[in-house]
Amino acid sequence: MFADETGYPALRFKGFTEKWEQRKLGETVVNIVAGGDINKAELLSKGKYPVYANALTNNGIVGYYASQYRIAAPAVTVTGRGDIGIAKARDINFTPVVRLLAISSQHNNYFLENLINTHRSFAESTGVPQLTVPQLSNYKLYFPQKINEEVFICKGRL
Repeated sequence: MFADETGYPALRFKGFTEKWEQRKLGETVVNIVAGGDINKAELLSKGKYPVYANALTNNGIVGYYASQYRIAAPAVTVTGRGDIGIAKARDINFTPVVRLLAISSQHNNYFLENLINTHRSFAESTGVPQLTVPQLSNYKLYFPQKINEEVFICKGRL
């Protein structure tokens, strides 16, 4: 589904013929940030805005905030420690915690999730693998020239 080094995907949908462009992720998104500390006194078991940690269980949810969030949806989170490089599209405003990376962009968040998940990350670590904002920003990925191709691909076709 995604483009290879030729810049063309093996499978194309009717109406899309342009070559995809390889770009560094950090050059094509609005922002990439690392999660921060949480205010445990305001953390709730139920609430309006999820607080996501660098975890694969329970969708990464560690609690909720009633009235605050750090990242506006749509966005994508990427695990930054342990099982690194696993992306998840987020459709609700949220707060990332510590080692969870969050990407805000104009790209379709489900397309970006799948694009990152097909990228093979390399952990430069002798201990617990870690992915940093600069490393994620340097991912070289192929993007369609038009956002509408991303949207078309994600309408149940990935």
